[in-house]
Amino acid sequence: MKTIKQKELENKYQFKTDYVKDIKNFKDKILKKTLIPHQVEFQAPPRGKKICWLECPYCYGLSAEDNGERLEKDRGIEILRQILDGGVNKIIFAGYATDPLNCSYISDLLELTIKKKAIFGFNTKALRIEDKFFNILETNNLTEGSYISLSVDAGSNETYNKIHGVKTNTKIYDKVLINAQRLGKIKEKNFFDLSAAYLVNIHSSSEQDYENFILNFMEAGCNLLRFTFPQQPKGIETEKGVIPSEIEKDKYKNTLENLKKKHENDNCSILIVDADTDHDIYNKPRTVPCYARYIFPTVGFDGWLYNCSQSSAPNFRNSALGDLTKENFWELFYQYESNKFQEFEKICNKKINSSGCRCDRKEHVINQNIIDSKIFK
Repeated sequence: MKTIKQKELENKYQFKTDYVKDIKNFKDKILKKTLIPHQVEFQAPPRGKKICWLECPYCYGLSAEDNGERLEKDRGIEILRQILDGGVNKIIFAGYATDPLNCSYISDLLELTIKKKAIFGFNTKALRIEDKFFNILETNNLTEGSYISLSVDAGSNETYNKIHGVKTNTKIYDKVLINAQRLGKIKEKNFFDLSAAYLVNIHSSSEQDYENFILNFMEAGCNLLRFTFPQQPKGIETEKGVIPSEIEKDKYKNTLENLKKKHENDNCSILIVDADTDHDIYNKPRTVPCYARYIFPTVGFDGWLYNCSQSSAPNFRNSALGDLTKENFWELFYQYESNKFQEFEKICNKKINSSGCRCDRKEHVINQNIIDSKIFK
């Protein structure tokens, strides 16, 4: 039988997490400037000129502009310290067209987060992980709820390269699996949630690949595997089948359901998540009014503070909260006039609509929940 903790983990990856439990209290805290974000996403800057290891054709951040600006190490650590000292107890390391493990000081950021007893989360392709990172995970007490989520999307080297647009024959899938196995061994001693995700489209829809992925990453120590479908990226035209149609998704889901029945067990959940259909948000650009900046504001790789993870590159600076290389986190977070909040909200949403940003699935869901409450009317 699945534990309560395992069921809570399933809810999280099915977009059922209640980020704002009391919306009236949420509004009151915004107006009093006492609100602490549910989490802050920290998009650690890449160590090289290229902002990501790969250029996946379905990536929602593929159109991100890169002006070469980066959040330098000392300032990055100082900003994270401000966030943690201010009461935020959950830090997510991810990226808009970047990968957090491609940052030269990512281990320092992880170590500070752990020492401050905050929850950490990583959304990563895990192509390369330095020994220092593994050592920090192994030798520190981790806060319950911490996790590492691996974006894999394949069950073989050939399919991995195909779905991620890799032109060489490099065996990247094998490298990711080795890193997952090493993480799994640490997880046995010092528990954190380890999951792996598989995006299904025309390039990855092989039943053999599905099953290889399930068997490989279950054995590696994952306690959740998730199959889902790419979201329409901003500003990018994709070839047919990269973003599956409803008919294609139904076909894929039938095969996956059979594998789920065959392989799922109490130690490892297998989820088939189609949030676009479940929440009627297929190809929907955004849900406004937007409340993301109060729930999960994001430190961009360029050193600016943005509303969310989906609008965190230099091309979204017209809607950004400000420049963290010049101002501190909490000054920017509370930079609004409470007695003119409705006017401020209208200005923000006008900027958001004109920016061309696209909500991710959790943002669609939470924004709609708050809108439906009518608390902000």
